[in-house]
Amino acid sequence: MIAGELDGRIAPNTLFSRRRSRRRSAAPQGQYRLPDWVWGLAVGVVVVIVGGGIFLFSGVSGGGGSSCEDELPKLPGTVDVSAEGFQQEDVALAAVITYLGRADLDNAFASFYGDVHSFTHNIDPSVRAADAETAIRVCEAVIALEEVLEGGSPSAMVAATTDLREELRDAAEVLGFPRPGG
Repeated sequence: MIAGELDGRIAPNTLFSRRRSRRRSAAPQGQYRLPDWVWGLAVGVVVVIVGGGIFLFSGVSGGGGSSCEDELPKLPGTVDVSAEGFQQEDVALAAVITYLGRADLDNAFASFYGDVHSFTHNIDPSVRAADAETAIRVCEAVIALEEVLEGGSPSAMVAATTDLREELRDAAEVLGFPRPGG
């Protein structure tokens, strides 16, 4: 037997079937009843809109934990919250900028990810205790650099690294240390 044939007859189209409509009570005079498939389509559209809205707003609000209203997550490694620590960080970021200027991404990433990256995260509580606005700017610069390092151009990486370096210099001053880099 061929699918869709019943004793030589073609199976009725179930999308426009009148079989269920005979069992329902008749619509009151002057009212029109929408077919079941229209109601199903409407419910599906509502589900898509609500689901898309949740997805969109969770992405916009930083659902990945990238909100700077809270401290950056701690990273492994020690942190030297001192004038020397900030000076070492400034020198290390200068090296990252030099590597990026040469388009030497391997050495730039190796220089940034490690102690330099840990420092940017682990100083957050100290800076936040001294000045929350400066801590938020440092946090935003760290996140911007992390994002651009995932796929930006070397010139965009240089700009983001330079921004972070300036924000860290400001943070050093907020903590009462001399401004690194002169």
